[in-house]
Amino acid sequence: MGRKAQSKYDDALKVSVIMPSFNVVEYIDECIQSVINQTLKEIEIICIDAGSTDGTWEKLCSYADNKENMVSVRLIRSDVKSYGYQVNTGIRAAKGKYIAIVETDDYVSLDMYETLYAIADQTKADVVKADYNSFYTQTDGSRVFQQISMWKKDQSQYNKLIDPRKIIYFYANDYGIWRGIYSREFLVKNDIWLNESKGAAFQDIGFVQQILACAQKVYYSDKSLYRYRTDREMSSMNSLHGLQYSCQEFKRLLENEAVFNKLVYLPGLYRHMVQSFYGELTKLLRITDYDVHSEYIEPYSNWFMEEVGRALKLKLVVPDDLDVFYQYFQVMADDIEKYATDLKQRDSVLRENTEWILSKTQGKKTVVFGAGLRGKRAVRLLMEHGREIGAICDNNRELWGTQKYGFTVISPTEKVEHFGECVYLIANKCHTDEIEEQLCSIGIQKENILRLL
Repeated sequence: MGRKAQSKYDDALKVSVIMPSFNVVEYIDECIQSVINQTLKEIEIICIDAGSTDGTWEKLCSYADNKENMVSVRLIRSDVKSYGYQVNTGIRAAKGKYIAIVETDDYVSLDMYETLYAIADQTKADVVKADYNSFYTQTDGSRVFQQISMWKKDQSQYNKLIDPRKIIYFYANDYGIWRGIYSREFLVKNDIWLNESKGAAFQDIGFVQQILACAQKVYYSDKSLYRYRTDREMSSMNSLHGLQYSCQEFKRLLENEAVFNKLVYLPGLYRHMVQSFYGELTKLLRITDYDVHSEYIEPYSNWFMEEVGRALKLKLVVPDDLDVFYQYFQVMADDIEKYATDLKQRDSVLRENTEWILSKTQGKKTVVFGAGLRGKRAVRLLMEHGREIGAICDNNRELWGTQKYGFTVISPTEKVEHFGECVYLIANKCHTDEIEEQLCSIGIQKENILRLL
């Protein structure tokens, strides 16, 4: 059953929360309860289910039938298995002033929509977005969170209105349609819709590109309000079809005249294209045993290389010489088979390093030295293989006492005082030699010091 588009807003509704679902029974309770229990009560929930067979639909019905809910829960049953179709159906059915989208294997902070709507109401922004925390669940059931920040270096860009239309940083770094709210009037006026391709993967690419091309008032809050799951096997992040889905999104942007005419800043579009191509190609090479002629790779990599190559030749884009993703692209375009061979060799070295670390940490408590992304990888590796982590330490004083990946970060001196008999795993890219010297100077035996490559 479907719903026709609403001709008018409901003045009482501030946010319409769209929740597309398909076979997420394991996660749906946590997700929908986090929305039902929002501190902002002037919201509606629109659940669009694409024919779930695992009990998801029945759970949604129980929430819609619950008269004790403080907010309206509307259900739409769809025969079309398309994330883009589901979200577009929700937008057409929405009555609220602003639109939000929640992926139903995630959940949100209870004050997310009160926080974002207050900003939107005050600033009249087209879009208001916040930071988010990615998370995964460990074998013992505990969760490890990491805040993902829109602005890692220039904090001054938070908490103010920005016109993003010709700023390449946004095209490269603004992703995740679920971490914000969008003026419904803005979306309808600019005819912004998701691609209604099959499946539930990558349709957000085209949506975000259109948003950035049309929005004149975007606000980024420095609060972290959304909780994004990274360990679901069936998620689009883990799909064999990533390159194909990415390709079809960019083809639509370039070949659909109505959509293309909105894209006022081609350097931004191509920058995102190059980044997406690099990421998906690298991931798929590892899945397909580094076969560049795989059916999952070759047709789509050919299209990307031809299209970006054409844009570069015609100088539709003139990349910054320091842009590493264009450097990666050039390497792949020059000889994709060599790129695959080199990647295979590097991965072989990393696997050997991983096996060595696991053998050295068996039955021993390990201290991870480094609280950055490499530290995160070290923690996850050790936890997934049942190794005991004593602590995380870092030389950055600002991190001491903060929580990282489920542990409190301590100073190196404190680490040695309390964990002197441990194995020490250095998880730092640039200062490994200096850190090893530092550990040795404070009494740690060299045979107890490991390096994560």
